[in-house]
Amino acid sequence: MRSNSIIIGLLIICLAYAHGQFWKQSQNDYQSWVREMVANRESGICYKTVYVDTLNPEIRIRQFSHCCEGYVKRQNSNSATLHCEPICNPECTNGVCIAPGNCECGPGYFRDSEGEGQCRK
Repeated sequence: MRSNSIIIGLLIICLAYAHGQFWKQSQNDYQSWVREMVANRESGICYKTVYVDTLNPEIRIRQFSHCCEGYVKRQNSNSATLHCEPICNPECTNGVCIAPGNCECGPGYFRDSEGEGQCRK
């Protein structure tokens, strides 16, 4: 009797885990695509080298990072690390802005040649 309870308990745990994994994957296909597109785009960070007058000649060169042309600093970036995002005008609806002025349409969407070139079904 005790072994039946253990087997039933393990079966319930396995089914609950499998159901949770299935639900997790099926609802995030579009979000997974967005994460992949954002991860593969250019950082948009440029560097400027400046020579400064200092007493120690070995530390005269300073390098500053800034967003390249066509990129803007991410608004909700709380960290000290610079995060730049490309600018698409008009805004990239139903897709991801992968480079300045370059919108990649999401799965199931295509670029509308009429109007403003938005991604439509």
